[in-house]
Amino acid sequence: MKRALVLTLICTILASVPANSQTKRKSTTKKRSTTQKASTTTASFEQKRLAEIKSGRELIASQIKVLTQFLYLFGNIYKSIETAEQVNKNNEQTSVGMSSDRLAQNKAKLLESIKNLRIALEQLESAFRLNPVLQTYYSKLAGVAKLGQTAESQAASGAFDQSGKSLLAAVGKLTDALVAIV
Repeated sequence: MKRALVLTLICTILASVPANSQTKRKSTTKKRSTTQKASTTTASFEQKRLAEIKSGRELIASQIKVLTQFLYLFGNIYKSIETAEQVNKNNEQTSVGMSSDRLAQNKAKLLESIKNLRIALEQLESAFRLNPVLQTYYSKLAGVAKLGQTAESQAASGAFDQSGKSLLAAVGKLTDALVAIV
């Protein structure tokens, strides 16, 4: 009888020990997976945020490139139009003279190019305004579309020199915004 009691007691003790260790392992595993999921979600969110910021920087850099390339060409085009107008006004016969039709076409192309730049600046500004991640940087970029509108209206009124200066101001604003985005 003593043996039966001792054997029953030992079996009871041994039966309870593995049950406790299995329970602890399962709860530990659950805690680890929850922590891993939370840190993975946070890391994933941070990666997406950084990707959005990088994309915003690339948009600004791309627009700076487009504007500076345009301004490089703009100076020569504007000068040739100005010279041709002067030659036509003085009724001179030189190789730099252009027919009035061709002169009007060149001005129209230049105005169309400035209009396209204005549209691109408006799109860039709205991309920052509408993106929740980039909204914090919108204040650095705000007003660049207005500079594009100003340049377009100045060119439409024939003030090409002032139009170029407005576009240069837009490049400056974009550069400042690019530096501010970290």
